[in-house]
Formats: sequence, structure tokens, C-alpha cells
Amino acid sequence: MDVLKIARLLPALGIACMVSLPAAAQTSPGTMSPVTAPVVKAKTNKHAVLPSSERFQTAAAALAHCPGGLVVWATLAHSKVYHSDKSKYYGRTKHGAYACKADLDAAGFHQAKN
Repeated sequence: MDVLKIARLLPALGIACMVSLPAAAQTSPGTMSPVTAPVVKAKTNKHAVLPSSERFQTAAAALAHCPGGLVVWATLAHSKVYHSDKSKYYGRTKHGAYACKADLDAAGFHQAKN
């Protein structure tokens, strides 16, 4: 092999050796516990906390879904808050939809403090 090819492979070989060392380490009983891989959490979609069948583009559509119930504006971001019709944010947040208050309470939402 050419010296330049070997020089290019050295960083990759070093990383491969470092990764395989914990797996190749031998432990005798009672001295060390085996190395375990770290737990990696799956990414979740922050905007999918309310099913799409319970989100509505208009207040009239939401009212038809929950007659007699209270229609509020839900912020579908990670904050999980909803705003009543008296709030200045009612129908105005970037990621939001109209929904029934009872459905939002069941999904873990809470009323905004403002």
C-alpha cells in the first residue's frame, strides 16, 4: 500500500479501535460490570399532541364537533396551552387550531395564564 493511503486510513482505524475496545474488554466475575450502550430517546413530534380529527380551522367547525361544549384556541407547540375567546391570542398563534376544551383537557392541555 501507498504511504498516503495508509495515512488517510489512520483516523478511521483509530476510531474503529476506540469503538471496539469496550466490547472486547474481558471482565472476570466480581471485578467490573460489562459496558452497556447508552439509551437513545426517539425524537417525538412536538406538534402532534392533539389528533387531527380534533383540530379545526374554524370555530364553527369546532362547535359542530362539540355542541354545547366550549370552543377554545389551542397552541399546538410544546407549551400545550389553550386560549379562551377573550384572550388576545385566540385564533392568532402560529401553530394552533380551534378545538373543544374537553378534548384538550383530556390530552393534557391547560389554560394560558394571560
